[in-house]
Amino acid sequence: MTRFQKQSLSGLLKILPAVFFLSTVLWSCSNGPKSSGSSYEKVKQQEDSIRMLTRQIENDSANGELFSKRAALYLKSGRIDPAFRDVGQAIELNPEAAVNFIMLGDIYFVLGKIDNCISAYKKAARLEPENEKPLLKLAETYLMLRDFGKAAVYINRAIAVNPNSSMAFYFKGIELMETGDTLQSITQLRIAANLDSSNYRALMQAGALLSAVRDTLSVEYFTAALKARPEDEKALYYLARELQEQGKFDQAIAKYGKVNILYAENKMAYYNEGYIYLVEKKEYGNAVEAFEQAIAIDPSFVEAVYNLGRTFEAMGRYDEAREQYKTALKLKTNYPLAIDGLNRLDSIQFPE
Repeated sequence: MTRFQKQSLSGLLKILPAVFFLSTVLWSCSNGPKSSGSSYEKVKQQEDSIRMLTRQIENDSANGELFSKRAALYLKSGRIDPAFRDVGQAIELNPEAAVNFIMLGDIYFVLGKIDNCISAYKKAARLEPENEKPLLKLAETYLMLRDFGKAAVYINRAIAVNPNSSMAFYFKGIELMETGDTLQSITQLRIAANLDSSNYRALMQAGALLSAVRDTLSVEYFTAALKARPEDEKALYYLARELQEQGKFDQAIAKYGKVNILYAENKMAYYNEGYIYLVEKKEYGNAVEAFEQAIAIDPSFVEAVYNLGRTFEAMGRYDEAREQYKTALKLKTNYPLAIDGLNRLDSIQFPE
């Protein structure tokens, strides 16, 4: 039986914490491919809001809430210095408002001043002990620092404050995953998803872990993540990949095709589509087209080069197959599958 180069979902799972476990300060809420028009409109709206707040501040300079609102807009648009000045003014005018210290913590986080960030979040938590937001910020920060003991303390406090906090259960799931309790992690992530069907990160991570334990419910969670963020690249790709893992090849191809339309630089969607056509459906012409698309995106994609050679070999196009195997060896010295491919061709073309 000939070997093929395949990338398993369990291997891809290793990157999921880095992909989905991101700070809420930096997390993007886009629902799909961005257009320059929509980006322009968003920036224009922010600038209009900042100008309006500036006029209001000129007429009411003792209103700390106005400074706080403008600081939030500055932070959202990535302008850290004016955000820092405004939040400082907001704190001076409203020193008991937890929201200002949360924002201050967010700014320190962006600046990489984690100790100051934690201090600001703790101040907010002291000011409003029944507010789950600073507790969640602290939980997430300690998770990112891999201090799981402290993270658990703040996660549990957030759940005590709000037993229906989807994000608290999401962070609980991450904490358990990182400390090695996969099954309990899945339970907590599913609770998070049930509490909030739009919690994209919980849905995606639950889908990934369910896939890792070969639970077919993974498809439902990736599908729900795609519903939460229609046309999202990661949700589309991982749903397609899981459909492929479960042997639903036509559905997988349809999803990969949508990835290809919306995100033309996603080489893995083309690669996996080619793999299905080569190995599962024996539709070699389609396989060639898909692998060539992947290679066009990344000419150093050695697995795609090898499998293009394997497709040519299956079609009896031995000279073309040989060229691809040689190219694979140039890209990766002593690549065993390419060496095996050349040996097979030698035995076919030059039998003893």
